Amino acid sequence: MSKTHKKKSNRTPRKPNKLVPTIKHPSNHPTGSQSNNSSASKRINMNITSTVCWCNIWDKDTLWNVGPDVLCLRNGNTIKFINMQTKAVSYFKAETAATGLSISVFTGHNRFPLFAFAEVVLRPQIYVYRYPDFTKFSVIPPEMITYSDIRFSEFDTLIGVGGHPHFPVAVFNYRTAVLILKQNTGVSTVPRSLVLSYNTLPSIVQFYKQEKTILNYEICTMEKESYLHKVMNLEISNDFIKSIGNDRFLTFADDDHLYVVNDFGNMFLVELAAFALKPQWRPIYETDQVAAPYAHSIAAHRGGLVISNTSHAYFVKKKSGSFHLEWKLEGLLQDVTRFLSNMNGELYAERGPGHIDQVVVDKSGAVTLECVVPTGMPAISFRVLPGLKDESVCVLYSDRLAMMDLAKGHTLSEVMVPWACVMANHRSQAIVAVGTLDSRIVLVHFERAALPHVLCELQTATPAVVALELNDSWLVFQDQSRTLQVVQVENRPHKLTHYFEMSLPVLEEVFVHTFLLADGPRLMVFIHRDPKMKRPGYATELWVLTWGKDRRLHRREYVLPKQYNYIGVQPPVGRWALIEIVASEYNTLNFDQFTLNERDEVQWVASTKSEHFSYILGLGMTKHLVTWSLGGILVHFKQHKRSKKPFMVCRYLNVGLQTEYILRVRECFNSKYLIILLADKSLRVTRLPSLADFVRDNQALPLPNEESGPYYVDQACHKVDMFMPLSMRQEVKEEYTPAELLKQQKLFKMIEQFSAKVTELIDYDISKTGKTKGIFKKFCFHYSWLDRLTEEAHKLCALERASLEEAIADQARIRDWIMRLVTRDAVSINYRVRSIFADANFESFAFRRKLEMTEFDLYRFYDLEDHIRLSQVSMDEEEFQPPAGQVQSHGPPPGVEDMELGEEEEADEGPQGLKELKQFVVQGSSVYEHIMAPVFQLQDKNMVTSNQVFNYNCKIRYYLSDPLKQEFNKYFHEAQQLKQATIDNVLNTNVVLYKIYDNMNIMLRLLNMEQFTKPDLTVPALEQDEMIKRIMEVDDSEIKAINRRKPKTIDTGGKKGRLLLWSKEFWSRALIVMMDGVLEKLWEEEIKKNIPEPEFMAKKQPHEYNLEEQKIFRAYEEAVRLLELDRRKYLRILHENEEKTLALKSSQILKLNQRVAELMIMKLKYDFALKQSQLRLLTLEKTNFSRVQLRKRIGLFSRDVGKLNELIIRIGQLSDFWEKSVADVKARLEAQQTRDRAVERHFRSNFLPTVPHATHEMTKLFKKRPKLPPKVFNSVLICMEASNKLSGKPSQRTPFPLPTDVQDFLNHLAEFDQPKQCPPQVDSKTWDTFVKLRRQKLENEMRLKGIGYQLLDSQTFYSLLQKSIAALRESKEETQRSWQESIQHYLEGMRNMTLQVTLSMGQVEVSVMGEFTNLSNTVLMHVDDINDVNRQIQEAGNMKIKAMERVAIFRRQVIFKEWEHKLYKANIAYLKYMLDAIERCKVSLEFLTILRNWDKIKTDRQKFIATAIERVIEQKIAAFRKHIERINLKIDTVKAQTLEVKQNSHAIDLKIERIKVDVTLQNSFRDTMMEEKRDREQRERMLQIKTHRQLMDNVRRHYAHVLELQTILELLRLRTYPTLGPPLPQCHPPVPEHILGSVH
Repeated sequence: MSKTHKKKSNRTPRKPNKLVPTIKHPSNHPTGSQSNNSSASKRINMNITSTVCWCNIWDKDTLWNVGPDVLCLRNGNTIKFINMQTKAVSYFKAETAATGLSISVFTGHNRFPLFAFAEVVLRPQIYVYRYPDFTKFSVIPPEMITYSDIRFSEFDTLIGVGGHPHFPVAVFNYRTAVLILKQNTGVSTVPRSLVLSYNTLPSIVQFYKQEKTILNYEICTMEKESYLHKVMNLEISNDFIKSIGNDRFLTFADDDHLYVVNDFGNMFLVELAAFALKPQWRPIYETDQVAAPYAHSIAAHRGGLVISNTSHAYFVKKKSGSFHLEWKLEGLLQDVTRFLSNMNGELYAERGPGHIDQVVVDKSGAVTLECVVPTGMPAISFRVLPGLKDESVCVLYSDRLAMMDLAKGHTLSEVMVPWACVMANHRSQAIVAVGTLDSRIVLVHFERAALPHVLCELQTATPAVVALELNDSWLVFQDQSRTLQVVQVENRPHKLTHYFEMSLPVLEEVFVHTFLLADGPRLMVFIHRDPKMKRPGYATELWVLTWGKDRRLHRREYVLPKQYNYIGVQPPVGRWALIEIVASEYNTLNFDQFTLNERDEVQWVASTKSEHFSYILGLGMTKHLVTWSLGGILVHFKQHKRSKKPFMVCRYLNVGLQTEYILRVRECFNSKYLIILLADKSLRVTRLPSLADFVRDNQALPLPNEESGPYYVDQACHKVDMFMPLSMRQEVKEEYTPAELLKQQKLFKMIEQFSAKVTELIDYDISKTGKTKGIFKKFCFHYSWLDRLTEEAHKLCALERASLEEAIADQARIRDWIMRLVTRDAVSINYRVRSIFADANFESFAFRRKLEMTEFDLYRFYDLEDHIRLSQVSMDEEEFQPPAGQVQSHGPPPGVEDMELGEEEEADEGPQGLKELKQFVVQGSSVYEHIMAPVFQLQDKNMVTSNQVFNYNCKIRYYLSDPLKQEFNKYFHEAQQLKQATIDNVLNTNVVLYKIYDNMNIMLRLLNMEQFTKPDLTVPALEQDEMIKRIMEVDDSEIKAINRRKPKTIDTGGKKGRLLLWSKEFWSRALIVMMDGVLEKLWEEEIKKNIPEPEFMAKKQPHEYNLEEQKIFRAYEEAVRLLELDRRKYLRILHENEEKTLALKSSQILKLNQRVAELMIMKLKYDFALKQSQLRLLTLEKTNFSRVQLRKRIGLFSRDVGKLNELIIRIGQLSDFWEKSVADVKARLEAQQTRDRAVERHFRSNFLPTVPHATHEMTKLFKKRPKLPPKVFNSVLICMEASNKLSGKPSQRTPFPLPTDVQDFLNHLAEFDQPKQCPPQVDSKTWDTFVKLRRQKLENEMRLKGIGYQLLDSQTFYSLLQKSIAALRESKEETQRSWQESIQHYLEGMRNMTLQVTLSMGQVEVSVMGEFTNLSNTVLMHVDDINDVNRQIQEAGNMKIKAMERVAIFRRQVIFKEWEHKLYKANIAYLKYMLDAIERCKVSLEFLTILRNWDKIKTDRQKFIATAIERVIEQKIAAFRKHIERINLKIDTVKAQTLEVKQNSHAIDLKIERIKVDVTLQNSFRDTMMEEKRDREQRERMLQIKTHRQLMDNVRRHYAHVLELQTILELLRLRTYPTLGPPLPQCHPPVPEHILGSVH
């Protein structure tokens, strides 16, 4: 495979097209040399080349490297370059056909000083420029409709991504401007989202946001074509959601591996082979810090990676096979957009809005950010001030006002104005007025550009200032409520006075588009009658407002002839006698000129059609008129030699090739500078060339009735309104006049006179009639004098009452609104009823007051109409009446199997099961009984779909849950009313008790007995959670009400004396005072009075009384005795009443508490009924959800297996391709080595013989090379380019810029080739031949090194592909195993079913603490079957135990036999050893001699021993042989026994194996979980029984003591709360209305 790219010959020329669809431009894009010249000549007529002076801010995320030492930033079509070594700044601007038609996307090269950008037009060209001379390096012809991103690789390729609809990827050789390949991907790409690797043929990585997948492409090059091969399609998880928004979450590192980072800062390696993410590093947080998801970015730096978020930046580097943290940067990094590293190992951070910071690591390891390239701040507005000699502009920021130098952008002076938002300047002086968000107006004067002064400041009581206009002595601003305010400006001394506000109703009913201030004072307000119009809008009428010292506001209304969207006024030099107004027509290319004279006449002067390509969006007037649109910026000359009329000659200042939203444009200082303010608060300052050339003519449009004379706009109306200056408004203080005070005193005197007259009249009536009852009604009701008195008092209090009601109206209204808002859809605010003086309480059910039917979808809630119809039909319509026995039972409907039974069987068996009920039709009076019917406790196994569950849930809520809650709420409201009635009765009873206690003390005092202290009676009250008004209680201090009335000062000193008159109860108290307490004469009141003593008792002694006095004395004593008896009787009555009242009070409280306790139990039952069905549905939903998740998981595994198969096939094909490539490169390497050896042989064999006298010197020179730094020739591109330079052959392609070291290498070689390096004994011709041979040798060496690099890359990638295939196969096997496991889990989930058991009666003694997931694999069985299985298991266990015993006995026998066998073997071995020892025993020398001479000695001694020795030997031998035979017989016997034991052992082993198999089989059928559960339940049961026993012992042990304490407590309670007596008639008042209202 060849890695060099060849130019395609079958190129089709591109078709011309227009610039931008929104710009009506007639010229087309160039296609060749001629079209280039023609189109360039057309464009240069409408656009000019301006010089960039400075910009305040730069676009976000536009920082690029341009070589190792230069950084660049972008603002629109302007690029700023900063040399980080010298800090030199230069600008490049693309605005003509020669330099490029603006910039859409651009990029910079990391290694070489090159940058490239694509034009913004359709089918754009890509320009490659060289820094710093900004000369064209190459121009790539159009290949796509648009480009969404372009990127340089590390070497000689440029990758571009196209736009809609196919989103193709194109690879160019930017040195030769040749297209290598182009392939559609269908993946949308945003700028700077393309990721490339660092090798020769880079890997291209895209991220597809719609599918959240990472796509990896490899460039494959054959001999005649190239294409992209997709090697990876990796889908990422939701942990990357926040990070994928910034398109900086993935990058290639220096090791050519792709790394990604998620929202938690965890870094992963993208494994191409495993098709997955491999964790590499994760940040370590502090113990109290929780890892939260944030957007993270990752960038390569110095062989490591920089991971950053809004608060931290980490630099990790790979050491010993794993990543380790090198340094950590902490701080506020919210403004940091991107970290960028260059080839010098420097790390920079781009910080908005254009600052460049450098990451500095000191010797101690501390990491800081140092700002190396500062920038400005976002600008709000600007003004060019007259009267200053310096070329400067005044710029408004959010917190200051700055004067900037136009040429360099330096700040000359600053004035701090916090919260600044709007500005205006004086027409002839260097004075600026600034409005702020906190309603301040600051007046600033610039004596010089570098010397500002704050003249004065005004703090207004209005909302924030949003618009401002300044004239000589007046200032008009518009606040946030769209109200126009007029401020008077005084100069000696400087002062601002808020004069008045134009609070006209007509201004509030219209849309104020623009207002302009002129002399007079005259305010021109351009309005539209529709107040709902949104900005920018347009104006249809002109209102001229004038005012003077007569406090009259004159308003003249003019109807404009057209709709205008932007209006400007040209300020005159001297007196403002004639106001020139220019307005751009809405949605047209035209602008009109008007004049306003001193007589307030508006004349339409001219109408002009401009040369704009699109509608005019704005205009500005200085010396000339500047208009702008989406198509560009035009300057219209007021005076020009080609036209006598103003504004008929124009010139393009800028052509808008891309959409930019302009706020303000000014050309200033005789068209020397152009200042543009964009909507993103970007301020551009450019220097303009001469505007004399390439002018255009506007078209004059005819005016209506132009021939008849000047056209004046008709005045619609003239209205005059009065206004009150704010300086003349005085504070109003309410003071009461002496007449009003005298009137009050007269009123009190009248009350006293009435009191005396009424008292006298009552006494006279009692003395005459003797009646003491009905006095109040007789003398006070239905009398005219009382009505007149009340009427006069009401008149006197009307003003005070109205004032109070208005003062609290706003707060009461807001409080009521909050109450209605919260309680309108209340779902979680519960009422509560508590028992009195006890802890029992219960809540009501909370549900929406208005049912939202939107959740009852007709598609799912399909049978709603049937159930509504059934619920409305009376149950009496059913003709069939079931038998009595059947009515008492409940049951499910008969199934299909039941219907198959014969009629006879049904008749014999009779009705069985439960009664059939309609589940959602309540039969009977109680919904609770219907829900708790046994037939509804069954589960429906056929309910499996989500629609069925949702339908069932909706019907449960609509037909059963809500009616059940309503049913209980009825009981709740009854209990609430009962409690309120009980509280009222108890309070009334307390009043009666207190009255009884007072009377008892009075009687005791009158009887001269000791009085007692009244006991503190218990007073029940409603708690905070028992009434919605108390739950939602809002204090007046929490409500910030706005008083819309005029502010005034109220004197509150006089109010204190009139508080009695403000109360409605004042007149009742006054009448009671007048009656003097003589309303009724009661016995109880009479006995409280002492009988007056006769006068003589104080003057005489008893013995001095006469007869008459003695009679009187005896009558007095009798009366005193009777009075004392009455008092004692009354005291007894009081004691009886006290007892009865206390008993009544206790009975009322006890009755309420009993009812609360009953309802508490009822609430528990109702809660259980609701939660039971909810739990059943939740269990069903959870089961269905788990099955759905398992199905999805199975589908995902199936898809992954398919993807892995496809990926294995594709990577296998790619591996074959790269195998061929390796073979091809090896062949090229061998051929190149052959050529190199041929050159070497030619030098030694042919050249050296020609110079035999200089062989040694020429050999040294042939091998001599320039000294180079290490790793200069580190890439294929540099080696091949250097070899081309060495060959000296002419090349048609553009030379590639080589590094400085390589250039030095070539220069040294050129010096080596100089004739002065030639040895003296060699001639020049031979030297030239030698130079050619040496250059050929060097060229071959360079090519060999480059081909070696190619071979290394190919072999590395080929081995990586082999590893990838192996890893993919392992991943496939693992995925298939997981697939099978998921299928098995799904089958288990389909077989299993969760049951819900309801205990209707009884006490749950053992709490079930587990969850139903613990029983997910259970099987429902009958208890008899379980007992049978347990019995079989027990029998099998007994058999197993017996078999194990037999096996153990047999094993012991085998061990014993083996021991005997080993013993016999040991004896045999010992005997063999002894035999051998005997055979090897030693003999003496004499015996040896005898043995050697045995024959002789035998013959000699035969006569002595004859045959004695032989017999002895034979006997010994025979004895030994017999013994050996016996031993051999024993050995054979033992061997036979051993063999038999082995056979028996083998048979026993077979039996053991069979038993083991049987035991294993039985264990497989054994339910260990059930046994563990049984054992666990037995242990828990025993523990609970033991605990229960201990608790019962404690209860019995302490029972006597508790009973004693309860008795003492009851006695104390009876002493503290005595029993009440019988209720009095007045103890039962009606229930108040506010109590009844709180329960509805």
